[in-house]
Amino acid sequence: MRNAWVDARKNDLRLMLRRRCGREIIRIATNPRWADTLLGLRLDQLFSALGVSLVLDVGAQVGHYGDFMRRNGYGGRIISFEPVAANYEELSDRARNDDLWQAINVALGSEDGEAEINVTKSTDFSSFWTPNAYAVGEWAGAAEIDHLERVKVRRLDTMLPEILGTESLPATFLKMDTQGWDLEVLRGASDVLGDMVAVQSEVSVLPIYGFMPNMHESLARFQELGFSVSGLFPVGYDSNNRVVEFDCVCVADRS
Repeated sequence: MRNAWVDARKNDLRLMLRRRCGREIIRIATNPRWADTLLGLRLDQLFSALGVSLVLDVGAQVGHYGDFMRRNGYGGRIISFEPVAANYEELSDRARNDDLWQAINVALGSEDGEAEINVTKSTDFSSFWTPNAYAVGEWAGAAEIDHLERVKVRRLDTMLPEILGTESLPATFLKMDTQGWDLEVLRGASDVLGDMVAVQSEVSVLPIYGFMPNMHESLARFQELGFSVSGLFPVGYDSNNRVVEFDCVCVADRS
């Protein structure tokens, strides 16, 4: 375990040295998620420029984003929110040995309460929305609903002061990947959005759930809330080589 940790730190150091020298090498042919590298470069620049010291990982699933943050060189505090029980169990195991990574078993939304979430056969697609025919056809059985799960839902602006023990927030980065629910998360964060220096949201080009907002609706809402687009990074493609979603990174407009 120690050797793996040492190897990881060596890789992190090599990454930082390359970036500080203004160089990065991407093996596109062998890396289907090459856009993650471009996203990582952008976030590295933003975090440095904005002094980010808190990452809110909303829709954390099993913790891949937290791992991505650490591989990308971010060493500050991460709070991950995940409502699905099986996902949360794996997420909490992943975060257990990291003193600055906290996992919380809750969904975020516009109101405090409880709700039923659709847990799909591949939990990547689990959502409060129902997968549509396009999603089920494109990803075979992975997007089919396996069962319903009743989960706690909290507003971020009521929950975050409880977690931090203070009303004032440090420079905060809000990442959302809630399968079509991101705008509901923002509705429940109205009192703390002023402390968010940047946000990341998965925006939909080809909607995969009924009633989910499309990319244009999401971008318009970000602008209304005082955030401007800083980068768009493709999340994946369908069988016709069309982009399905983008990771959209926005920065807060500051006068």
